[in-house]
Amino acid sequence: MKRVFNITILFTAIIAVFASCSKDPENTIVNLQTAIIGEINANAAYEAYQAKAEDEGYWKIANLFEAAAAAEDIHVKNHKAVLKKLGEPEFVMTAALTKEPIVKSTAENLQNALAIENHEYEEVYPGFIRTAQKEKCGDAVDTFTWANLAEENHSGWFEEALDVLQKTESDKTFTSVWFVCAQCGGLFKNNFSKCRFCQAETEKQYFKPLVFEARY
Repeated sequence: MKRVFNITILFTAIIAVFASCSKDPENTIVNLQTAIIGEINANAAYEAYQAKAEDEGYWKIANLFEAAAAAEDIHVKNHKAVLKKLGEPEFVMTAALTKEPIVKSTAENLQNALAIENHEYEEVYPGFIRTAQKEKCGDAVDTFTWANLAEENHSGWFEEALDVLQKTESDKTFTSVWFVCAQCGGLFKNNFSKCRFCQAETEKQYFKPLVFEARY
């Protein structure tokens, strides 16, 4: 199913970008920490799902999980960078906050990944964006907006992979190469000169896309 990405949120966020945060963006700080926890756990889940897909011979789907895991790590780094700018100490992930991935079949893992992404872009990040706007924290608006658009983007790819697997009982017709925006974590089938989510220009070395290719 073709996704219509929530670009409205991006434009709203751009308009709402402020030079600095309010003196005490208490709720936004908590939301940044919460987002980091969620992204770290998603990263771990996708790495585990990647290994399972490889075991089952679904190398192209494994490649999608690998690319998505890298994208979640980008979100973690972005959120941590904003916390640092706010003067907060380095966030440390503890065992108590860590969720052990529950690994099932690749089809079931895709369904769970889809649920994770849908929850993040439909429920979690829109609320975080609104709070950051209220607390006039432009950097947080940016990182939450980029993550929100990327999560919806990931959801579409997980849904497509699941559809292919269910209809063909293989992943042979699925995409084998992914390009990941190094600034926002958006996933693309083709290389690009400018990310349509965060507007990063790839000719700048830092924003050179990460490339993941299925191994056979």
